[in-house]
Amino acid sequence: MGREPEEAIMNHCDAEISDIVVIFDARWADKTAEAVERLKVTGMTVERWDDDEGLAEGSIEACKVPDLERLECVEYVRKVFTYIADYPRGDPRDLDTYEDEE
Repeated sequence: MGREPEEAIMNHCDAEISDIVVIFDARWADKTAEAVERLKVTGMTVERWDDDEGLAEGSIEACKVPDLERLECVEYVRKVFTYIADYPRGDPRDLDTYEDEE
């Protein structure tokens, strides 16, 4: 049997996503909820945050990490894992074009 063309395996790179940990600036110790809202506005999906540790975990498009790093509430952004997302057909983030739609 022949192999399918590589395009059939992965049609498109819809996004490059980084799973991250954000360490808040110490000046924001009493304002972590406000800091989390700023992260969300920048495009981060916040999975959890810890007031005591002063950090938030989640994911964001890799190209937006520098935007997070510039926020005054952020001390440091640790990229834990970065991967290519190829969203399934029907997902609003799917950027692929399909032959039957042309």
